[in-house]
Amino acid sequence: MVLGLGATGAQALWTLNGSVASTVVAGAWAPQGVNPATVTCIRKDGPLLGDTYSDLTLNWGPVDATAYTVRAVRNSVATTITTSSATATLRLDGAALLGTYVYAVTITPTASGLSGAPARVTAELSKVLLVSSVKCTPAS
Repeated sequence: MVLGLGATGAQALWTLNGSVASTVVAGAWAPQGVNPATVTCIRKDGPLLGDTYSDLTLNWGPVDATAYTVRAVRNSVATTITTSSATATLRLDGAALLGTYVYAVTITPTASGLSGAPARVTAELSKVLLVSSVKCTPAS
């Protein structure tokens, strides 16, 4: 029933013609930042004789990035590498027999030339005679 007149059918008495315009705006997309709480580190020291160094391997929770730039700085000396995975190994100066070396580490994710927020971590490499240790903590 249409309009209460008892009719059993209906017919459209209108048509629609026209066009629709839309606008698409491309925005800048940057990857997520690396959470510093997910960063872990492992230390492997070089030989007892010769150059004293430690290989510091960092691992972190991956984000939607295509590359990561990892930088460690101590006394204005920087070591930097770029990797495509959520792990990196840096060769750093190490104490010969006694001492603690503290490095400021940043892990910056990138994608399509844009950077996400860097994770900032403090890596503390200590050595007392033949006993070495490493501690990575989120920087304050």
